[in-house]
Amino acid sequence: MRVIFCRPQLTMKRTDQADLFFKSCREILDEYVTDIFYLSSAFQMDHLLAESADADDIFVFFNAEDGTYDRKFIRLLTKYHNIQSRVWAIAMEKNPECRRPPEPVTDKQSFDVSCRNENRNPMKNNMRAIAQIFARKIVAQTLSPLYRDEVLYFISHRRSDGEHIAAKLADELRNLTRERNVYRDVVHVEVGDDAQKDIDRNLARSDVLIFLQTKEAQNSPYIMKELCYALINDIPVLWIQIDHAPYSDLEIHPGEKPALSYGSEEFDCQDRLCEIVDEVEEKCFQLMMNSSNQVYSYIEYLRDLNDAKRIKLTADKKAVLAYEVEYKEDTKDIYDEGIRRHYIQCFGRNPKEEDIGKFIQKAKQEEKYKENRLFLLSNHGKREKPAGDIKVIEENFDDYIVNLENVSGIKRPRRDKRIILSGAFPDYDEIYKNSLLEAVTIYAREIIRNGYILVFGAHPTFQKLIFDIGKLYSSDVKYSIEMHMDKAYIGEYDLKKLEENCTLVLSDGLQAMREKMICGEKSELLICLGGKMKEDKSQQGVDREIELARNAGIPVALVGTVGGRSSEYAYERITDNRWSDLNSWDKSLNESLFYNVNHRLMIRRLLNEIE
Repeated sequence: MRVIFCRPQLTMKRTDQADLFFKSCREILDEYVTDIFYLSSAFQMDHLLAESADADDIFVFFNAEDGTYDRKFIRLLTKYHNIQSRVWAIAMEKNPECRRPPEPVTDKQSFDVSCRNENRNPMKNNMRAIAQIFARKIVAQTLSPLYRDEVLYFISHRRSDGEHIAAKLADELRNLTRERNVYRDVVHVEVGDDAQKDIDRNLARSDVLIFLQTKEAQNSPYIMKELCYALINDIPVLWIQIDHAPYSDLEIHPGEKPALSYGSEEFDCQDRLCEIVDEVEEKCFQLMMNSSNQVYSYIEYLRDLNDAKRIKLTADKKAVLAYEVEYKEDTKDIYDEGIRRHYIQCFGRNPKEEDIGKFIQKAKQEEKYKENRLFLLSNHGKREKPAGDIKVIEENFDDYIVNLENVSGIKRPRRDKRIILSGAFPDYDEIYKNSLLEAVTIYAREIIRNGYILVFGAHPTFQKLIFDIGKLYSSDVKYSIEMHMDKAYIGEYDLKKLEENCTLVLSDGLQAMREKMICGEKSELLICLGGKMKEDKSQQGVDREIELARNAGIPVALVGTVGGRSSEYAYERITDNRWSDLNSWDKSLNESLFYNVNHRLMIRRLLNEIE
């Protein structure tokens, strides 16, 4: 797929505004689009006329002010039209001759710059913002698995002091371009509908969460839940501070500091509001592209597996970030040669329903459907999510790669080092429980996949979760998982099944179990998540386990972003600036554990410390 972008002087006589538009487009295109050619001369037109064109190409040009064009240019335009390439015209002026493209594409709609400029202050420099809207449309076409122009912004705000600002921002974002969808619960939840279900559904579908941090925002548990969900599920967060609202006491920090900061009165000035929306739109685009860029690290790892002869990876030259994967699987069936073939489409963003439909349609048209399995891979993929076709599976990159490693015979390392994971649901609002489960999932997965022994008490909620992670990420679950249990509860379980999934260690009583779990053998680390809070602190499990770890010389990590006693304990340490008796790490790491909900990042930092 190639972009041919004609410079303004090729078709126009007055190019001052068009030159500004062209230059602003290049700011984005030169950063993100790899195969682009800027056409500026008759000599270059001869070259393009002589070489073959492709239906996947995009041909972009400026309409002439008076509707007259060079004959050679019309020949070139006709060539791309005949091969059914995408031909996009830009109209800089509002007279009919300039708005209407020439034959043979006169029926195609131009990108009307003058129309988009009408509702803006003519004294302001709007050309850059309008040009970048157009440039993002090209990015959406050339890198569709990373960015789509039809985005959904989710505005997270406190109604008591943020509703007015949210309404102004949402309305103006929609005015900027009709492809912008903006979700606000007060507008979009119908009377009689389950409000929370509707909010959760749209949050999961959103491309960017816009967090309006007003003074009252930090007092909303629902905003904290929305932030936590977005950060855990790789949804970019644009943090906007309003009226210099303090954020030191925010339960969850979506970054080191706000990306943008405004006074509430600025949203009541139409000219300033237009500028704000341009800045928000630009930041949102940058966030989406930076987030999507993670996809290349996964593709690089697939290439490493290919180089190691574990799989055969072949790029689909007719698609962006699509590949055929072939590997040999051991099988006892003498009639089965064991060759498995997948067709995968990699996404840096959250795949939408229409993406799935296009993927299935393309696979069927190009005979990719005959492969054993078709996968849509992203950081958002979940296998249990139906894709509408039995052969098509949505999967996250981590799980797909681990499955490839398992079937290709890659063995996990054994470090013979124990890490204790202490977690329990605190007595708090249900909305935070998913956050704790997500944290336990990520911490357990990284501990096991990196060759450590995961040690935990037999909390019934976490047992199956950790056993399932062990089956996927360990080649020997009895080595990788050590579960401690009070004998008093053994009658509630199938002992044989437990022992198939872990190394089971029994104790007489809860305190004896804790002592054996923490002090029985040398451990590298105790990680505390959640935990119940009680009036008598000596009865709090987190406190008892931390005390045992301190006596045994085991460093303690307090994960504060999932609430409960571990969060309260960490806050006490932050207040006193007292960490040295828990671990030898710097203040930054300890406070990051309290604020940062990027659990993947935090467990990797912890593993780096103990390695």
